Amino acid sequence: MKIDNIISVYTICLLIVVLAGCNGVKFRTNAEEYVVAKVEASTVDLYSPSELYNHENDPLGEVFTSFCSVSADHLRYPIPSLSALKNDLRGQTADRGGNALVITECGEQKYPTCTVYLECAGLAYYLKSWD
Repeated sequence: MKIDNIISVYTICLLIVVLAGCNGVKFRTNAEEYVVAKVEASTVDLYSPSELYNHENDPLGEVFTSFCSVSADHLRYPIPSLSALKNDLRGQTADRGGNALVITECGEQKYPTCTVYLECAGLAYYLKSWD
């Protein structure tokens, strides 16, 4: 019975040490960044170039995003959808203070070092009549 008591005490002490060692452990995620980016992107509307003529606007410049996968990388890192790339452009537009985006190109392209290469580009605008 004494060995069982010693093992029980040893187990309890070990458990206390492990729990004390985990005191103050924090978990970090990018969930907040992801949510903020989604909210910002939702404040930007997509327009065709002809639709912009109906609004007084300030051009904010070009926005660009791309994805390159080499060999079997896309097995570890999933290939983003074109919708996700467009949302990235919307987020960049919102970061510049814009509320409108014209996508000039978006799709799969050829790139020498990438087995899969996606690229999206657009023009960011602030529409004054949008307020």
